Amino acid sequence: MPAVTTMARQFAGRLRRGPAGRWSNQLLDGDPAAEKAALGLLLVLVAVLSLLAIAAPTGCPPSALVLPLILGGFLLHTRRQVGLLAGVGLGLLACWWLREPFGVTPGSAWVVGTSALVVLLTSRYRSRLGLRGSRGDSMLLELSERTTALGRLPDRLLDWRFHQALAPVSGTFFSGDFLLSAHRPDRDLLEVLLVDVSGKGSRAAARSMHLSGAFAMLLGSVPPESFLPTANDFLARLDRDEEFATAVHLALHPSNGGYRLFTAGHPPAAQYRRESGGSWLLVGDGGPALGILPGAPYPATVGRLAPGDSLLLYSDGLVEVPGEDIDDGIARLLRAAAPLLRYGGGDPAAELLGTVARNVADDRTLVVLRRLGAGN
Repeated sequence: MPAVTTMARQFAGRLRRGPAGRWSNQLLDGDPAAEKAALGLLLVLVAVLSLLAIAAPTGCPPSALVLPLILGGFLLHTRRQVGLLAGVGLGLLACWWLREPFGVTPGSAWVVGTSALVVLLTSRYRSRLGLRGSRGDSMLLELSERTTALGRLPDRLLDWRFHQALAPVSGTFFSGDFLLSAHRPDRDLLEVLLVDVSGKGSRAAARSMHLSGAFAMLLGSVPPESFLPTANDFLARLDRDEEFATAVHLALHPSNGGYRLFTAGHPPAAQYRRESGGSWLLVGDGGPALGILPGAPYPATVGRLAPGDSLLLYSDGLVEVPGEDIDDGIARLLRAAAPLLRYGGGDPAAELLGTVARNVADDRTLVVLRRLGAGN
């Protein structure tokens, strides 16, 4: 079996590098010449299916003409899809005139017509992008994976452990929340940024993807105290109504646990202080949400994580419940987090996400930074 698998992979590789593979790549990338050839092949398929429906009426119904329509929706621009639809219409007309004894039933005509309408409607955005097949889906998935990679924290760093969990609403790959990180060992600096853009669903996810690229270029390139003011001015210059974002930005010095925290309309971070009997300190009295007030100040809150302490950064999806005060939601999160941080072990971010906000109609993101101490 391994030998057969290897041979299959080699054959697939040669096929991709051959003329057929190059043609399919050109077609999926929207090359006009390749698309014209694809339209010709699909019209040939229409003719073959129409002849089969006429010659073998019991074996091939006219509704089989749905197949080239579906393929055309993946491979052709809207204008050429209309040409394909005209060919399918001629095929149906020929079946109605020549197919004995059945002709074309109203049900078959309804299936083909409805399928054509659905294909045209669902492929219009793909046509605008100039992408065919699943290339658009692959591109979005790659963008999502790259955004996730930009927020990946170090697995281990000195006596630190970092945990992160992100759960987009409805279990999709795309979220209105995003994480970014920048580690500068030469400056003893780890920066972590959690952003929650306004809105929900696909529109929020699109804005999130746009801002994550812009903010990733900025994070680590400017001093921590300048990041939120610069990001705020950038978002304000876009001048789009109801488009804003909340953010929390942490600048941590791993060697001594000192940190500066900057917030923009975001729920406060929470520091777990083990030496104080497991008490909590809410951190982050900052400025307004990004994009609302140009030139707004974002003062730093200075603190230090002692051995055994932890810091929680989270989005409002974990603590906001309609009809409930947000302070109650924060208290619920901290009550659930305290035993996980007191005894250590496991992945507290994933556990909290699964217990505190399991069925929530909002994006949820949580970061836990733990400085190990005795007993951890």
